[in-house]
Amino acid sequence: MRWSRKKVVVTTSLIVLFASVIGGCSHSSSSDDTGANLTVPGVNLTPGIGTNANNNGKKFLFVEVQDVATGANVTIVPTGKPMVINFWFSTCTPCTREMPALSDAAEKYGDKVNFIGINPNDTRENAKAFLDNLGVKNASYIDDGDQLSAAEVATFPTTFFLNAQGVIVKMQSGELKPEDITSILAKSLGVTL
Repeated sequence: MRWSRKKVVVTTSLIVLFASVIGGCSHSSSSDDTGANLTVPGVNLTPGIGTNANNNGKKFLFVEVQDVATGANVTIVPTGKPMVINFWFSTCTPCTREMPALSDAAEKYGDKVNFIGINPNDTRENAKAFLDNLGVKNASYIDDGDQLSAAEVATFPTTFFLNAQGVIVKMQSGELKPEDITSILAKSLGVTL
């Protein structure tokens, strides 16, 4: 991977955002604090510092990423089926907890929905070992920061639900449970088993 000025700026920005999120999670509660943070499954925070942009209704912008399985550089192309795109990394606790639910859903809905993982943090070797250890078979890619920036992701895990045309119909920040995936696929994409 060649480091360009853009990648250094993106990486530095991500470090600052992560520090803000970590610092923000350690503050004391006030009477109007909901106690919500990104480790609570199903919580979708209002965009602000350390949270994701609301891109619902926009076309998901795909850029070149590296296939975890093969090491080939590719640009993901919508195939006429809805897609679930999950941003994760191996040392993210909520990412690890939700990975089996996403993997199971990928197997159940495989002929109706494409499930894709994007990892902007791990090396290809570490990501592959992590996925192999959990038995995850759906496609996963390593991102050098460009896909993360294009999708305006600031928190992990973040999952995008795209229609068959590649338009974002739902974005979920934080951990997904199996029932969340089933509900979003049915309500937002009209996909059922």
